[in-house]
Amino acid sequence: MKLPQADDVAKIADIPLAVKDGVDTPLALSTRYLFGRRQALYYLQATESLGLIARRGNRYSLSRTGRNYTNLTPVGRKEVFLRSMLLSPVVTRILAELLISPRHRLTRQRVIAIASTGARISGTTIPRRVRSIFNWLSWLGDETGALKVSKYHVLMTLRSR
Repeated sequence: MKLPQADDVAKIADIPLAVKDGVDTPLALSTRYLFGRRQALYYLQATESLGLIARRGNRYSLSRTGRNYTNLTPVGRKEVFLRSMLLSPVVTRILAELLISPRHRLTRQRVIAIASTGARISGTTIPRRVRSIFNWLSWLGDETGALKVSKYHVLMTLRSR
């Protein structure tokens, strides 16, 4: 399971629009967003993991979903982006764990354990990636009202009918 390294969800959501505008290499992206080439790669990989872009050699292009995404209104783009994020393997796994957890709550340590299962990374890398995951979950919570995220835990707020 690949874990995201990109923290700023708004930038990830903007990258397909940048690719549509011809910003299709790590160097071009680093110029657009004023960050280093390595960070540009993190953002491109995150956007690719969501199925919105695809790598073609040294360049990136829009996937079919990405082409659809860039042609939508901002509200429509948000819906596609939410769906893409919810289908991300790490997010899906965490949400499943939240659903079956008796209190619908996971500690940061539990999220680290979930993230490290199947990931080919270790040591201090896992907590850094979990910081990105917490940013993704926080964004999802802000957009849907279904999650409350703090520095120490994630809580699924289920409403009874």
